[in-house]
Amino acid sequence: MQVFSPLSDQLFVPSSDYEREVLAFCELWKSGQTSFLFHTSGSTGAPKPIWVSREAMIASAVSTGNWLQLKPNDVVLASLPVHYIAGAMLLVRALVLNLKVCLVSPSINPLERLAPISIQLASFVPNQWHAILESGIDLSVFFAGSKGILLGGAAISDSLKSRSGTLPFPIFETYGMTETVSHIAYRTIKDPFFRTLGKVEIGVDERNCLKIKGLMTDNTWVQTNDIVTIEDESHFEIKGRFDRVINSAGRKIHPEELEKIISSSDNQPASFFIEGIPDAIYGQQVTLFYTGDWVMSSQLAVQGLLRSYFESWQLPKQYIPLEKFQFTSSGKIDRLKSVALYLKSE
Repeated sequence: MQVFSPLSDQLFVPSSDYEREVLAFCELWKSGQTSFLFHTSGSTGAPKPIWVSREAMIASAVSTGNWLQLKPNDVVLASLPVHYIAGAMLLVRALVLNLKVCLVSPSINPLERLAPISIQLASFVPNQWHAILESGIDLSVFFAGSKGILLGGAAISDSLKSRSGTLPFPIFETYGMTETVSHIAYRTIKDPFFRTLGKVEIGVDERNCLKIKGLMTDNTWVQTNDIVTIEDESHFEIKGRFDRVINSAGRKIHPEELEKIISSSDNQPASFFIEGIPDAIYGQQVTLFYTGDWVMSSQLAVQGLLRSYFESWQLPKQYIPLEKFQFTSSGKIDRLKSVALYLKSE
């Protein structure tokens, strides 16, 4: 663990690759570099290189600072890879807002070996937050004075939301991507609608997919593949991804809606996702892939639960066990590659 102010002239002597990466980024920022190269997470395809302007990163940092009322010398926990936008923006917020950084090498549980320290801002991906909650660590020694624990990068299960909702700290699910310089919207654990930050503009294209414009996008529209319902000019609800829609017999199915219900069940498999696989009759067949032991009684219970929410044509037609899933470089399940390897083995 290192605690430092990134604006100081002398920081610390690095003892790991991660610390060297952090220091290198801080030095580039303080040298006045005007743009930075990142890569998308690769959730729905190969990671793409994207240059992000310094002005966009400053705008994003200021937006977060205003939202959470961050003050100089507040402590931000940095425990995400710096070569991704989420990790880099933790440092940029510290550099722009004069925050202190508590630096911990990325791991499944960044708090595991961390000495008690008051942290005002922390960002985790859902699997990190799950591991933290499972560990039984006394979170009050870290977050009693927290202004925001931010969860993002992947969908949050209902069970994780339920456990998080009972904690006495402000916890938010965030929405954003590399192209929007991390989060541009947030919601509480119990809120169905995301609320935009600052003066972010939102709209939809002909597919009802969200588009975003603001200072953090250099005032140009960024088009997403997230199908949304817009409640008003600052609130929206995500229905699913356009590139994940399953077209079965001419009818469209959003796998995220099925996954959400399954995630609320105590009978869910250890890890799973739903995708469409080619079918000679229906075009695509709704299929659930899972890993780990999943006993028949639990599988039947999940089937019964789904039937109470969906029509029969929307339900999975196959439940296929895989020895393991494939993952992207950012740690997310690579659904397309996992399915492709399964189909190749058939």
